[in-house]
Amino acid sequence: MQTRAFEIDASDNHTIRGTHWRPEGDVLGVIQVFHGLGEHHKRYERFAGLATARGLAVIAHDHRGHGIHAEELGHFADRGGWQLLTDDGLLVNDMIGDQYAGTPIVLLGHSMGSYIAQYFSMQHDYRLTALVLSASTWPNKVLLIIGRLVARFEAMRHGIRGKSELLHKLGFGDFNKRFAPARTELDWLSRDAAEVDAYVNDPLCGGPYTCGLWLDLMGGLKAIASNHALRQIRDDLPVLFTGGSDDPVGGQKGITDLMMHYAKSGHSSLSTKIYPDGRHEMLNEINRDEFTADVLNWIEEQLPGVTGA
Repeated sequence: MQTRAFEIDASDNHTIRGTHWRPEGDVLGVIQVFHGLGEHHKRYERFAGLATARGLAVIAHDHRGHGIHAEELGHFADRGGWQLLTDDGLLVNDMIGDQYAGTPIVLLGHSMGSYIAQYFSMQHDYRLTALVLSASTWPNKVLLIIGRLVARFEAMRHGIRGKSELLHKLGFGDFNKRFAPARTELDWLSRDAAEVDAYVNDPLCGGPYTCGLWLDLMGGLKAIASNHALRQIRDDLPVLFTGGSDDPVGGQKGITDLMMHYAKSGHSSLSTKIYPDGRHEMLNEINRDEFTADVLNWIEEQLPGVTGA
């Protein structure tokens, strides 16, 4: 595997930073990764190693407010952060197109990254061969309305870059309850204690997050949470909905509801794989090898010219 860091200058003086993992031999396809909230792209290196062994390049970048070079951890932008995240993804996608002209691109979004990936697909689906949505869900409309109202109120109280304990509790407060008695506050991430500890001890993981980020996230969820929005994604785009059944973000119900909305909006190439007892980060779960192999197998099936596709 060849590993190379990259930088891309965005139009607003922001620098996008990421890593390009490339196989030693021919490249059959490229996996573009959108990571989740409160983490960074380097956490996908193990996945990249397994993907490149099968001839797939992996390219991932840090979202704004994330990673070692973040101007402010936990903050996208003072204005229009959600569209800026999507625009950054497009610039990385442009880079992939330049380096791998004509090569299929599969977009993998995890958790918050899955929401950005859907918004990206609404605008740029023609650039993608397939879409993988990991640890995603169909937003609860009532909770989304309440959350947006609270986020606006808290932004008025604390400022757009201020932090709100109330928003943090609304966002994560119930996630660990089903795992009581819990060893840590983040047991909901994985059944693998070593992986949970690695997250806890990583200074680039976790919050706090600004009121502005919460406003952007709530607005982004609203933008994708309708059948009208989903119909903006071409109906023949293959989509894999996957994650753990015990993930408090989506889980069995959330993933199934999301898939059903895609079906109702006319999408015809949908696959679902939910893992019993799995939690939020299946790439860091005790059965991560099974999960990774299944995802890579599905991706290979979507690539033109690949055996079994």
